[in-house]
Amino acid sequence: MSGDQIRPGWRSTPTRNARKDEHRTPRAPDARLPGDAELGGALRRLADAGDRTAAHLCLVAQPMLFGPVARRTPLGDTWRDALRRHLAGAPGEAAARLADVPLGGTAADAVQVHCFAAAYHLAAGEPERAGYAAEEAARAAAGCRLPAAAQAVARLGVLLAAAGGDEAPTRGGPDLAAGLPRPDFGLFRLMLHFEVAHQALRTGNAGPALRHAEAAIRLAEATGGSGHEPYALSLAAAAKCQLGRLEDALADGAAGQRLRELAGGSTEEAFGLAVLGMVHRRRREPRQARQALEQALAALDSGVRRPALRVWVLTELARVRAADDLRAARDLAERAVTLAGDAERSSALLARGWVALLAGDTGRAHHDAADARTGATLDRRRATLVQALQLTVLASADPRAATGLLDDAATLCQELGDRAEEAAVRLIAARLRGRRARRGAEGAEQQLRRCGVRLDPGVADGLTAITLRVPAVAVHTLGDFRVFRSGTVVPYREWQSKKARDLLKILVAHRGRAVPRSRLMELLWPDETPSRTANRLSVLLSTLRRVLGTGQGGGHGPVLADRSSVAIDLNVVDVDVEAFLIAAEEAQAAQRAGHADAPRLLARADELYGGDFLADDPYDDWTQPLREEAQAAHTSVLRALAQHAGDTDQKLVYLMRLVHRDPYDEDAHLELVQVLRGAGRHGEAERRYRAYADRMRELGITPAGRSAPDEPLAAAPPALTGTAPPAAGRPTATDARRVPRPRPAWSTEVGPGHPPPLSYRPEHPRPALSHRG
Repeated sequence: MSGDQIRPGWRSTPTRNARKDEHRTPRAPDARLPGDAELGGALRRLADAGDRTAAHLCLVAQPMLFGPVARRTPLGDTWRDALRRHLAGAPGEAAARLADVPLGGTAADAVQVHCFAAAYHLAAGEPERAGYAAEEAARAAAGCRLPAAAQAVARLGVLLAAAGGDEAPTRGGPDLAAGLPRPDFGLFRLMLHFEVAHQALRTGNAGPALRHAEAAIRLAEATGGSGHEPYALSLAAAAKCQLGRLEDALADGAAGQRLRELAGGSTEEAFGLAVLGMVHRRRREPRQARQALEQALAALDSGVRRPALRVWVLTELARVRAADDLRAARDLAERAVTLAGDAERSSALLARGWVALLAGDTGRAHHDAADARTGATLDRRRATLVQALQLTVLASADPRAATGLLDDAATLCQELGDRAEEAAVRLIAARLRGRRARRGAEGAEQQLRRCGVRLDPGVADGLTAITLRVPAVAVHTLGDFRVFRSGTVVPYREWQSKKARDLLKILVAHRGRAVPRSRLMELLWPDETPSRTANRLSVLLSTLRRVLGTGQGGGHGPVLADRSSVAIDLNVVDVDVEAFLIAAEEAQAAQRAGHADAPRLLARADELYGGDFLADDPYDDWTQPLREEAQAAHTSVLRALAQHAGDTDQKLVYLMRLVHRDPYDEDAHLELVQVLRGAGRHGEAERRYRAYADRMRELGITPAGRSAPDEPLAAAPPALTGTAPPAAGRPTATDARRVPRPRPAWSTEVGPGHPPPLSYRPEHPRPALSHRG
C-alpha cells in the first residue's frame, strides 16, 4: 500500500524507472507534504498500512527528532527530505537522496540519516551495505551520547542480526525495543520474523522460513497489522514452494495477492508476484508464470530499487520464456548474470545454463553448471546446489555415467524436505538409467502429480531437458520393424543386407541375454556349416555397430560381443517391447492392488502396444516366445480395461479387440453378447452369438446359452464380471461348460471363412501344421 491510502493530498507524481532516478537531482518537496511535527505520525500510519520500508524507518528513527526543529542542519534536511519523498509515494527518490550521505558528524541528525540509509539497504536486500551504514550510525551515536540515538542504533543492530539469520531476537523480550513506544513493540517483532524468514529463504532453509512466516501471520492478525499480512502470506508461499507443497504455496500466494488488490496498494507487490511466478514455474505452468513475473518486473520499474529481487525475477522469467522463445530467454538470463551480486550469481548462472542446454549449447551449460555448483557449495545454498547437480549431469558428455550425482541431489532434497524436487531428481535418474529403473520412474511421476507438477515439456529445468532428450538408439519391434538413431529412422541402404537386420532382431528377441555365436550362425544360415559363416557373422557385427553407433563419452556401444557370444545392451538401446512389458506389469500390479491409478496405467500400456512383436517375421521360431508373452500381456491389459470401462461403447471396443485377438476366447465372446443385449442391440448380439457358437463347435464344445444348435438365443449368458451368484441348487450353463473338457484334436481342416484354429493369432496362420493329441 502506498501513501495514497494514508493521505491522498500528499501524493505527487509517481517516480519512473528507479534505475534512472538514482542519478537525477531530487525535486523539491511538495508544499502539501507533512511538516516536521507530522512526520512521525505519517510514517507510522504508512508502516501500519503494510509498507515494510516505512516500518524499518519507524523502528530505527529517533522519536525526539519528530517535533519542532530548534536548529536546522544539512543532515537533518537530508533525512527529512527523503522521508517526505517516501511519504509522497516516491521511495526510489527517497533512497537516492540517502545514497550519498557524507560521513562524519556526531549529532543526532547524523545518527538518524545513517540509520535511515541502513533501513533502505535492508529493505532492498542489501545487508552488506546496510551493515556499512549501521557502522557509521554507531560511530555517530557514540559521539553524540544521546540515549535515544544509542537505542536507535541498537534496534538497527537487532534487525541486521535477524537479516543474517539469527533467530534469537525473535524470542527476545521488550528490552530489545528500548526507547520504542509500547505499540511499536509488536511491529518490531513482526519485522524480525520477516527478516529471519527472508534470510532462510535465500539460503534454502525452507523449514525455518515457513515457521517464521506463519509466526508473522499470527502476529499480524493479533496486533491488527493487517497491512503486513500479504507479505507474510507471500513468505509462507515461497517457503512451501521450496518444500514442494506447491498446491498450498499457490493458495497462500494467491491469497496474499488478493489482499493487496483489495487494499488497492502496491507495497511489496513485486515480491508477491515474483513468488507467484516461482510457484507457477515449479508447477511447470509457463503461461501463468510469465504473466506474474512480467507484472513483477513492471512493479520493480516503478518502485524502490531492489537489485536482488530484480535478479531473481529475471532468472525465473528466463527459465519460463524458454518454453516459447529461447532467444528472449537467453537475453533475460544474460541480464540476470550481469546484474547479479555474489548472493544471486549462482541462481543467475543456473538460469543461463538451463536455457543454453535447451538450445543445444552443452558447452556453455556445463561451464555455468560448474560455476553455479562452486558458488552454491561455498555459500551453503543446498537448494541451488540441487539444481546445479542436475544441470551438471544433463550437460555432461555421458549423462548416464554421471547419474551418481543425482543420488547426491536426491539426498539433499530429503534434507531440505522438498518432495517435489526429490521426485523430479529421481525421475531424471530413472530415465537416464534405462529400463531397469522404469518402475522408479513411474513412482516419481506419481509423486510429481500429487505435488501438482505437470510433466509436459515447458520451462527450462531438468524435467524438460530429459523429456526432450532423444535416445541414441531406439528399436521399434511392435508392428513394423524400425530402428531410430538420434530420432531419425535408419534407412534400409545403410544396413547393406537383410541379415544385419535379422541379427539385431534375434538379439532383441533374446532380451539382452548373451546368445552364443554358434546359435546365431545356426539361425542366420541354417543350411551352412559354422566354419563357412564365422567370418560372415563378424562382418554383420561390424555393420550393426556402424549402423547403431559406438559408445560416446567413454561409454560402450549398444552391441556387447566377445569371442563366444553376442548381446544387445538394453540399458543403452530403447526397445519398445521391453517398455510395453514393464508398463503392462506395473498396470497389472496396480490392478491387483486396487489402486485408483490402475485405469491410467492400463491405458498407457495399451498405447505402447503397437502390434505383434516382429509381425513381419511370423514364422521364425525364435520370435515366438517374446511374441506370445507380449500378446498375453496385452490380452490381460485389454481384459482389465474392459472391466474399468464405464462407457458401453468403450467397453465394446475392448471386448471386440479381445475377440479379434483370440476368436476362441469364450469369456470375451459371452461378455460381448451380454453387453450388446444390455444396450438393446439385439440383432448385433445375435450375430455375435452365432460367431461364438461356430468357434465353440469347431472345438467340440456346446455353446453356452443354448441346448440345441437351432434354438433361439436363450436368456442372456451369465456376465463374466459383476454378476450375482446363481440361486442355490440351480445349475447354470456356465456350470455345464466348466466341467473338465478334453482338449480337441487340432486340425487345419476347418470350414470356409474360418481362421485356422491352431493359430493363436489369426492374422498370421501357420498353414499345413497340426497337433495330434
